[in-house]
Amino acid sequence: MTTETLNNHRIDFKMSPRDLINIGIFGAIYIVTIGIFNALEFIGPAMTLVSSWASIIAAGVPFMLFLTRVKHPGMVTVFAVIVNGFMLLIGSPPVTLVIGLVAAAVAEAVLYAGRYRSRKLSVIAYAVFSTWFAGLFFPMYYARQDFLTSPYMKGMGDDYVRQLDTLLSPTVLAAFDVSTLLFGLIGGALGLRLMNKHFRKAGLV
Repeated sequence: MTTETLNNHRIDFKMSPRDLINIGIFGAIYIVTIGIFNALEFIGPAMTLVSSWASIIAAGVPFMLFLTRVKHPGMVTVFAVIVNGFMLLIGSPPVTLVIGLVAAAVAEAVLYAGRYRSRKLSVIAYAVFSTWFAGLFFPMYYARQDFLTSPYMKGMGDDYVRQLDTLLSPTVLAAFDVSTLLFGLIGGALGLRLMNKHFRKAGLV
């Protein structure tokens, strides 16, 4: 195997200042996008899951545009640290960060498999990345009472919490976890369709 071949197969994690700027810009746009749609949860407990689904679909646009700038491993993971780190700061459970990092690592592997040039795998990568939303309610499986009495939930009011407790049964939670992947596919496909011109310029096929 020649030196040139070895270099072509080497995984390069080094990021340029432009890479970091792109991560920061699109991370901020992604956070704002999900923030706008997550505000729907204040309408009532029934909108809690709907707000997450809407966020996943809408955020597919900035994320897919971000992927036109991703050329090597590590960028999606840093993106996940920014997004989930922010979510942690505003009251999301710590497990959200853990699930987000795992989802980002798998998304990185999917993108690498397509050498960062596959549109189909880019959509799948976004769907996998979007499973971090499952972490928002994951403590309901193992620390339900602690989750429902957290400062964030207390701020929603007693009636809201009681209705949410009734709504989010283990079956509903499991269905929601699976649905994050489905809505991620929808959001990725939507982003791909709207950003088709940018994908062509980036050379993704």
